[in-house]
Amino acid sequence: MNNKIALVPVDARPATRDLPGQIARIGGWEVVVPPKEILGFLKTPGDVDAVREWVEGVAPEVEGFVLSTDMLCYGGLVPSRISPDSYEILNNRLTSIKELKKKYPEKPVMAFSATMRISNNYVNEEEKPYWSEYGMEIYSYSYQYHRFLKTSLEEAQLLVKEMEERIPPAILQDYKESREKNFQLNQALLQGIEEGWLDRLVFPQDDTSEYGLNILEQEKLSREVLEKELFEKVAIYPGADEVANSLVARMIYELEGVAKPIFYPFYSGEKGALINALYEDRPIAESVKGQVFAFSSFIEATPGDADVLLAVNVPGKKQGDPAIQIFLGAVDTADRNIGEWVQRIKHYIGKGHLVAVADVAYANGADPAMIPQLLAGVDVRELSGFAAWNTAGNTLGTVVAQAAMVHLAKVKGLDFNQLIDEQILFRLLEDYVYQTVVRQKVRAEVKDDAPDLAKRVEEKFLEEVASFLKKTSYEKDYNGVVDNVFLPWNRTFEIGFELELKQKSMKEKTM
Repeated sequence: MNNKIALVPVDARPATRDLPGQIARIGGWEVVVPPKEILGFLKTPGDVDAVREWVEGVAPEVEGFVLSTDMLCYGGLVPSRISPDSYEILNNRLTSIKELKKKYPEKPVMAFSATMRISNNYVNEEEKPYWSEYGMEIYSYSYQYHRFLKTSLEEAQLLVKEMEERIPPAILQDYKESREKNFQLNQALLQGIEEGWLDRLVFPQDDTSEYGLNILEQEKLSREVLEKELFEKVAIYPGADEVANSLVARMIYELEGVAKPIFYPFYSGEKGALINALYEDRPIAESVKGQVFAFSSFIEATPGDADVLLAVNVPGKKQGDPAIQIFLGAVDTADRNIGEWVQRIKHYIGKGHLVAVADVAYANGADPAMIPQLLAGVDVRELSGFAAWNTAGNTLGTVVAQAAMVHLAKVKGLDFNQLIDEQILFRLLEDYVYQTVVRQKVRAEVKDDAPDLAKRVEEKFLEEVASFLKKTSYEKDYNGVVDNVFLPWNRTFEIGFELELKQKSMKEKTM
């Protein structure tokens, strides 16, 4: 076994293309990915033919495949929302997966296909052009249509009719047809599980809420999964960008033949665990279970019976989002106790437990009230994982995968300390230093179309990185080098950079 897995990511962003490989390395595995230039850019679809040829080329040298069908069929996650291709063309592209499994029947094939999201705004950066005029109306139509089906409320029915009058018929029809095409393709993937050319299938719910056409589609898929008894091979839960992390970690364990770790979660606030996170349709505690189950494990009721402890930082009353400046005052309230939670982390680490931190108090960034207390109370290099990026599902799935790889590395007796040190620092720099601190400062000064945007981001990011490192124990043992800072989609929402930790010499340590 050569310890390699082929990954077709949803796009070329570092979080989707590079992060799964960074995590897998902790457990002694390599994830090979297609070159960036064939994976597209935002609305520009990837070269689906080139990606298919790439998979065929690496197939002989890998032990299994984790495949984004959004990339293989549409050319990426964003293109899946706007593609003009017919269902027949899209379905025909699934033939490459069937042929792959036929040629390599002994190699596992795990696939994931995001249920198309419905954005509650007028931003068409990742949507069809008409979203700038009718985005919120389409969202309302979707929400109230499903709400009426579930509740029979006259109010919902009246709102549906109101939206039908506001939205031009041709636009509403186009939107419905796009959704139906996506749904039919997901049904074809379910058939792939039945026929055996897929071994595992995940339908992540991309940016969701309580009601909506996307939830209606998920309910139909869930019924089909139940009726056909496919529940051991198919999972449906909130998420999208983190799914490759979960599936890669799961595949590695199954290829290694090692028992998967069991998890025990504990929260910074008991009420917070019952709050629905933004862009998700269920309580945070249920999202924790969903992400652990996606990895094919479960949670225990007591820490002593678990292999990994998940320290989940939750909001007090409501999850905030610093990226769009909402609900910020509802996070740090008396409904949680970060100090006590940090003490528990320190206690559990002292007892020899693997402890990983999932910070979901905010969407799209780390908790500025929690990070200083965590740094003061715990040596973050003793953690077995950390994340605080984008949705709760993105964070939780990433941390489960990180901790799983640390557990595997310990089982195998690997030297993993520098790899996990690097992974935790990388996430702290991206999720806290950039998303929470730098992004807000840059946005206060310039808009995303500023000609010197990338330069401003790089200067402020490197400045804050230097300041942050002095607050950690990394400087004691490492020279941390951050370079090649860039904006993957020419906007401030996400950042890309390279991090290298170089061990200090004894002389440098004593200086």
